[in-house]
Amino acid sequence: MKTTDRNTMRKSILLVKAIIVVMLIAAFNQSCTDLDEELYGEVTPDNFFNSEEEILAALGAAYTQFGNWASGDPLTLQTVTTDEMTVPTRGADWDDGGEWRRTHLHSWTREDGYFNGGWNFGFGGVNTANRLIFQFEVLVEDGAMEAAEAAAFIAELRVIRGFFYWQLIDMFGNVPLVTDFETAEALPATVPRAEVYAWLVADLEDAVPLLSKLVDGTTYGRMNYWAGQTLLAKLYLNAEVYTGVPAYSQAAAACTDVIDNGEYVLTGNYFDNFAAGNTGTSEMIFAIPYDQVYYGGFNIAVRSLHYSSQYTYNLTAQPWNGFCTLEEFYNSYEETDLRRGDVGTLEGPAIKRGNFVAGFQYNADGTQTMDDGAGAADPDGKHLNFGSIGSGEPQINELGPQAYRQAGVRIGKWEIEMGGIPSDMNNDYAVFRLADVILMKAEALWRQNPADAGVLPLVNDIRLRAGVDDMTSVDGPVSFDMAGPVIPGGELYNEIGREMFGENTKRQALIRWGLFDDVALWALPFNNPGDVLVEGEHTTLFPIHRDKITANPNLIQNPGYN
Repeated sequence: MKTTDRNTMRKSILLVKAIIVVMLIAAFNQSCTDLDEELYGEVTPDNFFNSEEEILAALGAAYTQFGNWASGDPLTLQTVTTDEMTVPTRGADWDDGGEWRRTHLHSWTREDGYFNGGWNFGFGGVNTANRLIFQFEVLVEDGAMEAAEAAAFIAELRVIRGFFYWQLIDMFGNVPLVTDFETAEALPATVPRAEVYAWLVADLEDAVPLLSKLVDGTTYGRMNYWAGQTLLAKLYLNAEVYTGVPAYSQAAAACTDVIDNGEYVLTGNYFDNFAAGNTGTSEMIFAIPYDQVYYGGFNIAVRSLHYSSQYTYNLTAQPWNGFCTLEEFYNSYEETDLRRGDVGTLEGPAIKRGNFVAGFQYNADGTQTMDDGAGAADPDGKHLNFGSIGSGEPQINELGPQAYRQAGVRIGKWEIEMGGIPSDMNNDYAVFRLADVILMKAEALWRQNPADAGVLPLVNDIRLRAGVDDMTSVDGPVSFDMAGPVIPGGELYNEIGREMFGENTKRQALIRWGLFDDVALWALPFNNPGDVLVEGEHTTLFPIHRDKITANPNLIQNPGYN
């Protein structure tokens, strides 16, 4: 996107957001959430899609499901299972029967609720896309819409459906393959992961070229050609995990297409991509347009910050004191890394924001933020100090049940507005952005040839913006064991983690590097009586929730789960 077009794009997007209000109101009444829901209804050209507004409202139903990507169970499944986030049990808070500790220790069971949520996230998106594709096809068959006009909407819906199928095979492996609304079976059987992958890639390779290549307000928050290419790059990059057959050359080619031809550029300031009111930054390829008025629900601030943080930011509601990062991951950033940010001290609050809210905290009026609640005593006393930075104590004393209320450096990557609504933040969320594509290309090149001269320049473009020195080798120890052995590509893995913190990419990276089981072992010091640490490669796939198998006996449970 050219700089001279940026203001015009922002104005256009504001108009699009106004339309989204209508889209989302309709969407909440249309979206499906279960694979076994009733699939049929009375559909005629006379009762739907009679105007452009109705078409937009219908497409809104397909996009609504993305709202859970950054605020629901997908976030839990893709981040809390890794070394970048955990949710300690602080007394009676965040216990939920030990579910959050099980998540981090990889000791989950088929009865843990977030697996239901992850499954519903995927198939809710698939079902809605299938229904809308069918409705457009009926319009064409009945002569109510030209085939060429419908084809563009159908292609967009196929790519949306592809995103949700990508998540389903990523999280659950073998899943039902349901591609037709009219003839869908009520109780579809499980299909092998590699077979679903093959269908998915072929479908996307056919549909993506039909999408618009425009980068403006009409495509912001929607799947355009470049978002489709990024989705294909994600699938290619993980193909060896999904099928046993690598597709790194295809991944590199798809990334190159986006980088060279997509009119996207890295923002000069990393945090422009995560600011409140960040709509339309030059790096956003596909974004969820969260907005406290038009599209609420982005709630990382309320999930992460301490109760007393309400007074730091004059928030309209009290946060829940939950999500935080791991000490080893936090320390994998160099102290000068702009992405890490400043630390609050006894002399005053942090000046520069970072991915984290760390150290001593202060109220909006400059006074000390205090933690006066009951719970395990913190070694630093009542002055709120996230992670007990500088105290010599571990940043997280235990996962629970008596973690310090101040335990853990909190998540500040997305700007927390003064006076804001912490459960309905005004930050658009980048599902795909250019920095991710650049790092994906670097990894795809490295996996084909570790000596490829093109790898380091790509990685160092990202590091330049972060204010740290160029990387001279992509090998090194990994973030959760910085004192450990050098691992091929370990520093590349670390850089992906540092740049993409909290953006639902870490679990996939751990699995690609064969480290997912290892990161659970590093949770061992947190293992308390009654908690069980589970080892085994079977955990790279999540179990299908018991309720789903009870409802559909044609589903086959993943290995390792009873």
